[in-house]
This record gives sequence, C-alpha cells and structure tokens, in this order.
Amino acid sequence: MTIAGDLFEHERAGADTAQFLVETFASWEPMRVLLAPGNHDPLVPGSIYLRTRWPDNVHVFRGPRLEPLELTEGLTVWGLGHQEPAWTGNPLEGGLAAPGGGRRHRAGDGVHLALFHGAETGSRPAGKGVHGPFAAAEIRERGYAVALCGHYHGRRIDPESGLVYPGSPEPLAFDESGPRGPVLVEIGNRGEVKCTGIDTNRWHAGIVECRLDGVSSLTATVDRVSAEVLTATAGLPLERTTLRVDLVGAVPPSLGVDLFDCESAVREATGVAALKIRDLTAPATDLEALAEEGTTRGAFVRIAVAALAATGSAEEKAVVGDALRYGLEAFAGSEVGLR
Repeated sequence: MTIAGDLFEHERAGADTAQFLVETFASWEPMRVLLAPGNHDPLVPGSIYLRTRWPDNVHVFRGPRLEPLELTEGLTVWGLGHQEPAWTGNPLEGGLAAPGGGRRHRAGDGVHLALFHGAETGSRPAGKGVHGPFAAAEIRERGYAVALCGHYHGRRIDPESGLVYPGSPEPLAFDESGPRGPVLVEIGNRGEVKCTGIDTNRWHAGIVECRLDGVSSLTATVDRVSAEVLTATAGLPLERTTLRVDLVGAVPPSLGVDLFDCESAVREATGVAALKIRDLTAPATDLEALAEEGTTRGAFVRIAVAALAATGSAEEKAVVGDALRYGLEAFAGSEVGLR
C-alpha cells in the first residue's frame, strides 16, 4: 500500500490521529505500507511522522530526494518526503538519475517505481498549488516505469507516460464527481506494468445547474430544483450524495429566494445528504424603462446603472449588481434574499 502524502493535516494531527494510523496499518500486516509525506503533512519538527513508533510493516520516506527501497528482487520503490509545506523542488531530480545525466542503474536491473507528492505541470487544475512541480515526460526519461503521485484529487492513469494519480478516496469538493478509489498496480514477470482504478468511494458529489426562467414563487423554485436534483442523482445513494446547485436565468424582482429555506425544502423533498445553492440569477427587468420613471425606484435605477458603468473591476461590478438586485426586490415588496 503506497500513500503519496497528505495523509493528514499537520496542524490538526495529534496523538489520537497517530494512534488511529498505527492501529490501522498494523491490522494490514503482513502487507507493507509506504508513506511519502506531502505539503499538508511535511516532515517538519513535531510531525507525527517523526514522533510516532510505527509498526514494522510501515516505511516512511524521510529524505528530501528520492531514495530506494527494494520490495523484492527486481522491484524497487523510490520515495521522498516534503521537508516543508511550500517545497517547490522537482521530485524527480536525483534518485535513478545520475549526476550529469544518465542512470545510476543499468537497463535490465528490474522495475523502478517513484512515489512522491507533486504537481504535474501539464495537468495542474486551476487554483491548485505548485508543490513539487515536474513534467510527466520526465518519468520514463529518468528510468521509472510508473510514478505513483499524490496532490491532485482526481484520478489519472496515463499508460503513455507512467503517471498515476489515484486521487482522494472520497470527494472533497462539489466539483469532484465520478468514481474514486485506489489504483491497483500489477507487475508481470517480464516487468510489464498494468494500472487499474478500483471504485470504492461511498460518497458522491456534483454540481447541478438549474434554470429558473418563468418561475415566480418559492414553491415553484423548490419544485424545479428538486426535479433537477433527482435527475442528476439518478442511480446514486441520495443519503451519501452532496450537491451544489447553481440557480441561473432571469427571474422577476418579486421572487426573493431565501437560500436557507430553499436548501432545507429541497433536502426534505429529495433526501439528498447535503446541498448548497448559489443564486446566480439576474432580474428579469427592463432597466431602461425603469430608469425613465419619475419615481423613487426610477431614481434608484438611474444611480445604480451609472455606478455599474463607472466601476472597473469585476468584483466591484458584482457588488453594485447585487445592490441593484436587492433594491429592485425591496421595491417589489418581496423579502430580500442575500446571495
């Protein structure tokens, strides 16, 4: 069993976490457990990696560069551990690669696997931190059959480059949908490597878009959102499903959607375990016509439209846009639902 980092959060891991891991890993004997610390569980002073007496079947890679561990004749795993939470070195430097290029080991000396926590630069998700950056093409160039990596939450198995990310065992965010679980690595007698994803996740997550065009009441909103949720979760265990629903479309200012009440009603109607609703709708209003009114509402619209035209950043426009929306809801006599 290999775990390529982020096994725990260093700031939150104490004696109870260490005891849980010790008991869990000991129950897996004689199977060996190889741990390669990452950016959330680095080998810093006070780490439970350093102050825990691990079972005999556990090996923690503690060096800052790839170091070998022979599992059996002809099969070696090279691993390293992050020494700090913001390490930006290339994890594939060193190890099999000899100084000045070339290989420390000759061809035919067995199968070599790399185990580390790192960010493959060619497939980095938006907003994901660059910890231990490397390129997938380096894996085979440096003599490894496969790189068993941690950091990205989505599963990726690339036979061409040897890049493997098993991903997180369960979804950690709404956008982490699809099957999840470990990757089984099988090595044949001639050194051939086969990687197969195993779907073991019990929880499911997803994002649903729900259009509210033509909806004019909270009851109708709940009915439409509930229908979209049930369609999107067909075949999934609702009691173990978490969703984010994005409300879009043009709605009348008189429709003030209280998100808390809407979420509660949809959960009760569908049975989904957890639900987060975002209101991304726009007011179905003719602003030009309203601005021509000789009323307080008309004056408000003129001021708000002028403010929108004068703002530069997207963040400022969003704030002024919300102010315009809330104002129109108030003038319509509806309860203002903050987004």
